Amino acid sequence: MELKTINHVSKAYGISTRMLRYYEDIGLIHSQRKDDYAYRVYDDTALLRLQQIIVLRKLRVPMKHIQIILDNLQTSEALVIFIQNINELDDEIKNLSTIRDILIRLLGELRHSKDIYINYSLLTNSSMLSIVENLSLSKNLIKEASSMENPKKAEAKIIPFGKHLWRVLEEKDGKMLIITENIVEERSYHSEAVNITWEHCEMRQHLNGSFYESFTLEEQLQIQETQVSDRDNPWHGTECGNPTVDKIFLLSYDEVIKYFGDSGDLQGGQGWNWTHIEGLEGGVAVKGGTEFINDQYNSTRRVYKADGSISWWWLRSPGGQGQHTTGSIGLIGEIFLCGDDVWMRSREESGSNGGIRPAMWISCNSDDRGMS
Repeated sequence: MELKTINHVSKAYGISTRMLRYYEDIGLIHSQRKDDYAYRVYDDTALLRLQQIIVLRKLRVPMKHIQIILDNLQTSEALVIFIQNINELDDEIKNLSTIRDILIRLLGELRHSKDIYINYSLLTNSSMLSIVENLSLSKNLIKEASSMENPKKAEAKIIPFGKHLWRVLEEKDGKMLIITENIVEERSYHSEAVNITWEHCEMRQHLNGSFYESFTLEEQLQIQETQVSDRDNPWHGTECGNPTVDKIFLLSYDEVIKYFGDSGDLQGGQGWNWTHIEGLEGGVAVKGGTEFINDQYNSTRRVYKADGSISWWWLRSPGGQGQHTTGSIGLIGEIFLCGDDVWMRSREESGSNGGIRPAMWISCNSDDRGMS
C-alpha cells in the first residue's frame, strides 16, 4: 500500500493543504505519520473517504451532514439529509427563476428608457416590491448575517441521538441543549379548544411520557431535568403560566430568537399580517401588523417532515390572537406571535396538525444526572 504525502494529495485532488488539515481536525479523514518523515501521509482508505467527501461537497451537502452520512451505516440519516437538501434546492431554483424574471424586466425597462441616467425608482415601485417581498434571502446572506452577530450560528452541529438527528443549540458544563433537526410527529397541542398553558397542556404530558419512554435506558439517563420558564406574550400580554420541571420541552419565542437568529423585530415590535388579495391563494404578507415576525432568519427556522414536505411547528409560549392559542413557527419560518389554535377539528380530520420539534438538555456523560 503506497502512502501519499499531503502535498501529493493536495495536487491530485485539487484541495489545499489547509483544507486537508481542516478535514482532519474535525475528524472527517485521518492521516498517518512515518517515523522518518515529518509530514502527513494518507493511505487508500483515507483517499477513498476524501473522494466521497469531495463528491458530497460538490452536491452541496453541508459539512455538518457529511460526517453523519459517512459515519452511519443506516440509510435513515442520509435519506432525511438528502430530502432536506432537495427541498432547499427547490426553494433556491424557484427564487433564482423569480430573480431572473425581475432582472429581465429591469433590463427591458432600462433599454426602453430615454433618460441618460438610470432611474432607480424602478426598484421600489409597488409592483416590483410585491414580487420581491416574497423572495427569501440566499443562504449565503443568512450565514453572513449570522456570522456577524455570532460566529457559532453560522454552521450548526448535528448529532444522532435515539432515533433522530438533533441540532445542538448550546453547549455548557458538559451538557448540550438539542432540538430535533426535523419534525418527529404531528399532533394537536391539546385535545380540546380551551385556554391552556404549557404547564397543563397534553403536549407536555406526551413529550415527558410516551416520547421520553421511546429512548433506551442509557439515553434516558443522559436526558436532564430542566427548569422550564417563559414570559407572557411580549406583544399581546397573554399569560404564560407557571414554571415547570421537564425532561423534554418545546422552545419559547425567546429561545427561538436566541438560537435561530435575532433581527430585533421581537423586541422592536416589528410585525406583519397576512392580507387577502382576490385571485391570490393564501394572500400576501404586509408589514406593520402584530401577527408574526417575518425576517431574514425565516429559512433557519423552516423545517421538514420525514417525507420531505414542509411543516409548521409548535412552541410552548402563549399565543395572542383570540383564545385557545399557543405560539408556532409557520411554513416559511415566520414566528407567529398571534399563535395557532391548540386544537381544531378540521386539522384532526385532515391529519394536517402542527409539527413537534422536541428540545432537551442531555449530558455528554451518561453518569451525570444533575439538573440543567
